Parts: sequence; C-alpha cells; structure tokens
Amino acid sequence: MEKNNRILVVDDERINLENISHILIQSGYDVTTADSGRSAVEKIEQERFDLVITDLKMANVDGIEVMETTKNRLPNAEVIVITGYATVTQAVEIMADGAFYFLSKPIKLNELLLLVEKALEKNTLKNEILRLRQQIDGTNRASQFIGRNPAIVKLKDTLVQIAQLHSNVIITGETGTGKELVARLIHELGPRAQMRFLPINCAALSEELILNELFGHEKHAISGNGRSRQGLLESADGGIVLFDEIGEMPLTAQVKILRVLQDKKIIRVGGTREIAVDIRILATTNLDLVQEIRAARFRKDLYYRLNVISLHIPPLRERRDDIPLLIRHFLAKYPGIDGKIKSVSPEALDLLQQYDYPGNVRELENIIEYAAALCDGPTITQTLLPSELKGPRSHLSKADSTLKQKRNLEDNEREHILTVLNSAGGNKTKAAKLLGIDRVSLWRKLKKFEKE
Repeated sequence: MEKNNRILVVDDERINLENISHILIQSGYDVTTADSGRSAVEKIEQERFDLVITDLKMANVDGIEVMETTKNRLPNAEVIVITGYATVTQAVEIMADGAFYFLSKPIKLNELLLLVEKALEKNTLKNEILRLRQQIDGTNRASQFIGRNPAIVKLKDTLVQIAQLHSNVIITGETGTGKELVARLIHELGPRAQMRFLPINCAALSEELILNELFGHEKHAISGNGRSRQGLLESADGGIVLFDEIGEMPLTAQVKILRVLQDKKIIRVGGTREIAVDIRILATTNLDLVQEIRAARFRKDLYYRLNVISLHIPPLRERRDDIPLLIRHFLAKYPGIDGKIKSVSPEALDLLQQYDYPGNVRELENIIEYAAALCDGPTITQTLLPSELKGPRSHLSKADSTLKQKRNLEDNEREHILTVLNSAGGNKTKAAKLLGIDRVSLWRKLKKFEKE
C-alpha cells in the first residue's frame, strides 16, 4: 500500500502526541499534529486528511467534536478515537457515531499501525468506488456536449479522464463553442462534484473587486464595520474555480492569482494570517495567450502555472457534420408554442449547414429559438431564418480548405458582426442575441474594430 496518505494526530498530552506522530512518520506517512481539539478543528476546516487519530478527553473541544467536524468536512476520511477512560458502552456509541475504531490507553503501537493501515485501505476503497461510479456516469453526462465529429468524441473521452485529476486546465475556443459547459462537466464528473463550482467573469474584475470579493477582508478593513468577511476563493475551498475568459483579467489581478496558484493560500484584506485553500483552477479563453504574452498583456509565469492541461474546442464551422444533431437537440428544447415543431426543411437545413457561425453553437441555438418563435407549423422553413443566413455571406464557406487559404477569419467576423448590428438597427442587445454572444463580448469586439 502506498503511504502518501495524510494523517492528523490530535492529543493535548505532548508525550502521546510525539510518540504517535513519530511512529507514523517512521512508517512513511504524511503526518500533521494538533495539540488541542480546537486546533484540530481549524486544521480540518482548512486542509484535507485521509485519517484523523484523536484523543477523546480534551479541554474545550473534545474528540467527539473533532470526529463530527471530520465527518462533516471530510466525509470519506476515517477516525480512530483514543482514550484512557474507555468503557464498553462508550466504545459502542462512538463506533455507532462513525469512528473506525476505539483504542484504549496505554496504546500498543503495533496495534495502532495495523489499525491505521486498515482504516486507510477502507478510505482508498471508498474513493475508488466513487471514482468508478463517476467514470461510468461520466459517459452519459458527457453526452451533454453534443457531437459525433471525431474531434468532439475525443474531447468527451478526454473529459472523463482529466475530471478525475486535480491539475489546472486551460480550455480554449472561440466565443460560443461551449467552454463553460466543458468546465462544468469537469466539475460534475470529478471527485469535487459535491463541492462548489465557482465561475468568475474575468472581464468584470477590477483590482478593488479582486481584493474585496475574491480574498475577503478582516475586521475593520472595510468601512470600519467591525466584521470579517470570507472571500469567494475561500468559500470555494474543496471545489473548483473557473476563471472565465482569463485573457481579459487585468495584469494587477494576474499577480494576485499567481500567488494563490503557487502557495495555495490567501490573505484577507487587512489581515496577516495565511489561509490554506484547496481549489482546482480551470480557465477559459478565446484569445491566443501566447500572443497576449508577447504583447505584454498576459503574464508568462501565470500561463505556465495554468497550462498543466490544455483542451481545445473546435469551432462549429470545423465540425459541420454535427449541425443536424445540434438542430435536433435544439428543436426538442424549443418545440414552439404548441410543441408542434418537428423538423427543418431541406432548404433551411442547407442554409444552416453552409453558414459560418461566428457565434458557434450558441449562435445556432439562438437561430433555432428565433425561428421556432415565428413558426406556426411542424417544419421550420428557410423563410423563418434570420436574413444574414440567406444573403451571400451564408454561401461563402462551402469549401473550408479554400476559405482558409483565401480569407482571413477576423475580417469575416468583423464584416458579419457589423452586418448583423446594422440589420438590428444599431441595437447592441438585439445584435448580440442574434450573434449568440453576450453584450459585453460584442462591446469588446466593437472596441477592437475601432482600434483597427
């Protein structure tokens, strides 16, 4: 058995604490000690352990409270309770409350080592069963990411595998490809599924928001209100944090996030105490971060900290064979007012398959929702599709290889966005809806066009 498990030893008698921790360390275990129940509870709330060995009788916070905290905070961890005041009745009660075993003092160290090994074997077995259940279930859950294109099939297989890890991940892809969906699937399929999934919009992060919202503050640090407040990162302890469109994060904020990735600790505003946070970091971007590094808009050290695993979601124009599947999915989601819509006409399908989709899958969904709202029969016809699909623009991508040689995608995107904005009468909210992107993304793209 591998002895890389983490064990917390709790006892307010120094000699017992040193003896137990010494024999466990000699046996190759990763051991942390606490000389009081209160100290143990604080450690359990901040760190992760596979096994807790605790004395029963301690001042203020006793072994029962340590065990209850362990079971609430670390449900898969085992607890061994030690006491010099053992009775059969008490032993039965503590075992019924969830303890793995009950040991009387004086402790026989060989007996303790045998119990530790058995407790950790049980812990490993529970984690393995959980992992296998998640992997089996993952095959079905990953089907939420619709597609049979080889690139998508490979992506779904990869998702199930990397969801079991704790490594940081960068998810790249154009706007509307489903980057956040992939991040949520990683969360749902992994061992942190029962913990928090916290998405953070990096474009909305200023330095002030970084400090106050992500890191929290101690008493009197803000407005003299005399109350401490937990930050978002601290609240996500044990879970997953998604930095959405991390390429938009201000440089000042990047420095602070880098420190969290390096140290796995935060310091609240106005505080001095380091607080350990166990979080897995996922990041999405539609930018070329290597190019952003060259332009001094993104930190190289942060990029390499994040880019442990990289996933790329192909744009919809590169997997046109998935368009009919996606259309059927969206027809089921938007069946019309009376639920009558069953299909699209061959002519409408032809237009939908020829279109370039700058807004990708999100744009296709909005097109189907738009057409379904206007449709009064069982079939969506080409007359119900938005006007931009029926003009020359929709026929420009019949041969992807020719397009890649003769046209610049950024020019096409610019032309298309401005055309849609014009057809919407300059209404940015309506144009963003038709494009399948949010209003903030449209605003950023228009600002970029102004600079070109």
